Amino acid sequence: MVGWGIFLIILGAGSLLLPQLGFQFQLMELVDDYQPYAGIVVAIVGAGLVLLGMNRGSTTTVQTNQGPATAAQPNASAESTTLGAEAEDPYRRP
Repeated sequence: MVGWGIFLIILGAGSLLLPQLGFQFQLMELVDDYQPYAGIVVAIVGAGLVLLGMNRGSTTTVQTNQGPATAAQPNASAESTTLGAEAEDPYRRP
C-alpha cells in the first residue's frame, strides 16, 4: 500500500511540475483539462495511502498479558516442553 502511495505522490507532483518543462505523464494527459486539481488530488490520495500503510504496519504487533510465569515441574522432560512450545505456534508448518 505504501508503494502505491509513493507512486501516486510522484505522479501527482510530477503532473504539476512537468508541464513547466514542456512534458507530461501520458497517464495524466487523460485528465489534462482538470489540471492542476487532478494532480493535487492524486498526490493527496497517495499521501493518504502512505499514511494508512504506515499506520497499518505499526499496529500489527499485539501485546498480551499471559500472567506470571510458572516454574517447570521437576519430572517434566525437555522433549515435552519443546513439543508444547511448537504445538502452540499457529504459523508452524508440519
